[in-house]
Amino acid sequence: MNIMRFRQTGRREMAVMVLALFLVVNAGRATGQEPVNQSADSLELTLDKALELALSDNPTIVIANKEVERVDYARKEAWSSLFPAISAEGSYTRNMKLPVLFLPEGVFGPGSGGAMEMGYKNSFQGSVTAGMPLFSMSLLQNIKLSEHDMKAALESARASRINMEAEVRRAYFSFLLARDTYEVMAQSVENAEVNLESVRQFYGQGLVAEYDVIRSEVQVRNLKPGLVQAENGVRMSEMMVRVLLGLGQEIPIKVSEALFDFEGVGLSETAGFGDGMLEQNTQLTQLDLQLEKMRTQFKLVRSQRYPTLSAFMSYQAVAQANDFKFGDYQWANPLAAGLQLSFPIFQGFSIRNQEKQVAVGREQLQLQRDYTVRNLVLQLNNANTNMLKALEQIESNREGVRLAERGFRIAQTRYKAGAGTLLELNDAEMALTQAKLNLSQAMFDYLSAETEYRQVLGREE
Repeated sequence: MNIMRFRQTGRREMAVMVLALFLVVNAGRATGQEPVNQSADSLELTLDKALELALSDNPTIVIANKEVERVDYARKEAWSSLFPAISAEGSYTRNMKLPVLFLPEGVFGPGSGGAMEMGYKNSFQGSVTAGMPLFSMSLLQNIKLSEHDMKAALESARASRINMEAEVRRAYFSFLLARDTYEVMAQSVENAEVNLESVRQFYGQGLVAEYDVIRSEVQVRNLKPGLVQAENGVRMSEMMVRVLLGLGQEIPIKVSEALFDFEGVGLSETAGFGDGMLEQNTQLTQLDLQLEKMRTQFKLVRSQRYPTLSAFMSYQAVAQANDFKFGDYQWANPLAAGLQLSFPIFQGFSIRNQEKQVAVGREQLQLQRDYTVRNLVLQLNNANTNMLKALEQIESNREGVRLAERGFRIAQTRYKAGAGTLLELNDAEMALTQAKLNLSQAMFDYLSAETEYRQVLGREE
């Protein structure tokens, strides 16, 4: 292992970082507006503040909340079907030719009978009707389906928050890692420059050969590209954080936290969890909600076998005349009320086939749930294992840094005393740099595994 590991990791992440930079730079152009000028004061950014901004302003969370609002209105619409439905109608008919009634000859005396006109030229009719279901199994099951949709929308919104929290945590920790890497590389360059200055002084005094000066200059030049790449890594990781939080380039941010500030916090928050605690996992919860919904759908299909009972009432106002003298009209006001019972008898086995379809779909969903549980348990175990391995690596790397620092000081002392070589000094300095990078990487690996562990458990901050 050497410093090239950092460079290779940077190349793998470069595509994502460039995309983040493009989105931030072009955010104002995409909307056709200039960025809004905000306070020139730096934004004190912490992990908690980052999560708060992401959960309040991120478009994914806003869309999920709007979906909850939409489904809530659909649920209220389903409940409104239990209320009476009232409607009013009115009509006017102009009889160009009056309707006739055919009567037998002589029914009213000699010469009577035949076609006789009835009614008047103008006919007016108004009515008010009301209906309300008294018993409808399908209606009740539809209401239950709307309740399931509401629960699913709430759980989907919770899943969006959990996933967003995980993304923000990963991006924030990546930013801290990039910053630590830059500081280590900057310290490495500074050490190399100090060594170069010492070697030049020794060379001027004739204590070392010119080769040592050349080798020290090459060492400094070899380290500077890594420092530039580390600086780009900090910039790109900051861009990713800005994208997730919706922060424009005009807002300066200041981060005072470091990776190792979260070491004790992560341990205390995850110490009490076991591998089997998947009750809050959002993926599993959504599958459970789908299973409940399919059970209700089965009952909805079966409800077509039940009778329906409804009540109705009708009031009418009817009048006919040959003129438009409304004050002289004689209005008839029939009023009727009653009950209507509908009972299905035979529908060609369609209900039975629909029940079979829903039953098969429920079995498919149950198999999918069992498969998901196995995968989640494996994912949870892997995250837990990675956490434990990272903790062991942290302790080992911390001791490695301590030893590398001591070795570097010894190498410096030996070289200044003329007992050591420049090669030993450079090796000691490279070992110290690599040890520090390994320690930061191990802490990042732990925080990443702990973030995945939280996400699988379905924990919210």
